[in-house]
Amino acid sequence: MKYHLRAARLLLAVPAVFGGAAAWSDPPTADTSAWKCEMCPFMQGYAAEAETGVLGASGANATFGRYTGITRNGVYADVSASGQSRSEDGTFTSYDVENLGLPSGEGSATAGREGRYDVRVSYDGQPNRLYDTGTTPFRGGGTTLVLPSGWVPAASTAGMSALNASLASVDIGSDRRTISLLARYFVSPSWTVFGEFRHQEHEGTSLTGASFLTQASQLPQPFDYVTDSFEAGAAWAGRNASVRLSYLGSWFTENNDFTTFANPYLPLIPGSTQGRIGTPPSNDLQQLSATGNVQLPWHSTLTFAASLGTLKQNSAFLPDSTLPGSVAPTPGSLDGDVHLSHYALGLGSRPLPKLSLRGNAAYDGRDDKTSALTVPYVITDTYPGNPLVTPRYSEDKVHLDGGADYALFRWMKIGVGGKFDNIHYGPGQVVAWTQDAQSWGVATFTPIETLSFTLKGGNALRKVSSFDTAALPPNENPLIRMYNYAPRDRVFYSLTGAWNVTDKLTWSLEGAVDKDDYRNSPLGLQAVHEQRGSTALTWTPSETLSAFIDGGYQRLSNLQSGSTGSTALPPWLVANSQRYWNLGVGGRWVPQERWTLSVDYLLAPSYDNTETTALAPPQAFPENWTKLNIARLDAAYRWTSALQVHFRYTYETYNSSDWWLNGVGPQTLPNLLALGINPQQDHVNLFALSVRYQFGRDDTAASKTP
Repeated sequence: MKYHLRAARLLLAVPAVFGGAAAWSDPPTADTSAWKCEMCPFMQGYAAEAETGVLGASGANATFGRYTGITRNGVYADVSASGQSRSEDGTFTSYDVENLGLPSGEGSATAGREGRYDVRVSYDGQPNRLYDTGTTPFRGGGTTLVLPSGWVPAASTAGMSALNASLASVDIGSDRRTISLLARYFVSPSWTVFGEFRHQEHEGTSLTGASFLTQASQLPQPFDYVTDSFEAGAAWAGRNASVRLSYLGSWFTENNDFTTFANPYLPLIPGSTQGRIGTPPSNDLQQLSATGNVQLPWHSTLTFAASLGTLKQNSAFLPDSTLPGSVAPTPGSLDGDVHLSHYALGLGSRPLPKLSLRGNAAYDGRDDKTSALTVPYVITDTYPGNPLVTPRYSEDKVHLDGGADYALFRWMKIGVGGKFDNIHYGPGQVVAWTQDAQSWGVATFTPIETLSFTLKGGNALRKVSSFDTAALPPNENPLIRMYNYAPRDRVFYSLTGAWNVTDKLTWSLEGAVDKDDYRNSPLGLQAVHEQRGSTALTWTPSETLSAFIDGGYQRLSNLQSGSTGSTALPPWLVANSQRYWNLGVGGRWVPQERWTLSVDYLLAPSYDNTETTALAPPQAFPENWTKLNIARLDAAYRWTSALQVHFRYTYETYNSSDWWLNGVGPQTLPNLLALGINPQQDHVNLFALSVRYQFGRDDTAASKTP
């Protein structure tokens, strides 16, 4: 704006210059009092919109409403709203709420003054519905699950004569609710102080297994988690550098320290009529951290981060036995104390117009200062084993990664990269160290302006120290390499591409192959291979019409070996293959200025096959499969410039077959009192009709001066 005003003054002054020297003493000036700034970003006044209506569901259940809470047939409220206001002095307010009337509702509101301060409060609901087809004879809540007064225990589920009459439905799922408050104060253009408090409640019922030696039960275990966190700090931002300093505290509490449950079987040990299982212990985190960046010469940026923290946990241990009169010694509590440290540096640079460089280095330390405890090892409250010493889990990890990209030709760009992880574990763990090195190369080709594709390939090797079998848990096979302790060979390749066939037609594709092999593992996981590919075609013949079609395929396969003895020769193998497909098609059409129509369809089947070989011809488990169909229609009619009517329809079917759930009721297995959960499925019609109204104004501030 300043540039254009100065240019206008110069042009107006040119005739006066050539007219004589008097023109210099009194040049004409432009009257800018009525000029308006067309590019000013700040609205003034008030603007808002509200959408209210109803949702009607038919066939809804836990499968359909897992993350929305639409789990039953009926009518639900469909309410959303947003708005903002701003005054000339920079004071502003804004709000945004969605899905009011559903457990997945969320919203936020912000108020403040531009450049001085702002305060934001928010709420987020997250339902997680898993199963609504289970039944159980267990009753109660909180920390105790009991059986009905007329319960008849037996040696197997077939002999539980009161079981069928005692069954009651039970839902497996949870609700998570988070409230947060964030405040910022801008001390100066460079300095900001901030603070945020978050309170989260997560409660519900989980599916848990418990046993008395060989007799097992599936339990609907209640849980009630509360997490409070607080962060406060200051941030400084200059022209060539910035830094952020903060303190973070987090406190987790489980309001149910344990769950006691009745034994539905005839006790194998006299008096063993109830059991007890623990829950996650309460704990807290305290952490100080600093992050920032510095601009350097040669188009370079240096980033840094550092943090120091402690993890504490001192919940009381449960008794070693629930048998009356048990005298097994019990340590009071763990008194867990773990110190954490993190340091990181990163550098990105462009020393030459065609060359880009990047590199990162990080150190993560975990110093477990918890005192070792000697605890009794008791099987099913009765059979004592050798006492165990609680292990420590200290480790030091160094991470390095970097890469370089170079524009070799106008149509070709090449790059190389790699990363290296070196971890040293504290005494008493099954390995002393692991090293994981990975490298890759990449090339991007652009033979013509509208076509580009990228090839990438690389490999990785993980090395591991010798195993300390004395550090393994009791009765664990020393020939199995677990988690990240197994040596691994990895190769990977990928291809991505995009082609603007015409200005109205675009095509993209992606494909990748990843192979992990565990050649040095005598037993356990031997190989994991993945192949995936996807493609998408988008057509936009006009501003009022667009369409797309996309599809994808993924295959995961793994091979495992096992043994029932200590020999390294595996008598059995398990081969598993999982295949996932997806196909989508849809479009958007604006037949008239007031109408907007959108449709889309998704088909996504998957298949899971497992075969075993045990010195005999392969034997296949029943095939697990899922199939998802979703069709959506969305129609909007703009009645006036402010009023819009919105109609949505969704048709969904989801079916699945899972052999470990199919036909397994409470009495199906003699030594498992199951919940009788069915594989997930739904067949739902969802209708939504709402009205959206916009009101207020959205004015830009007028520019009074250049």
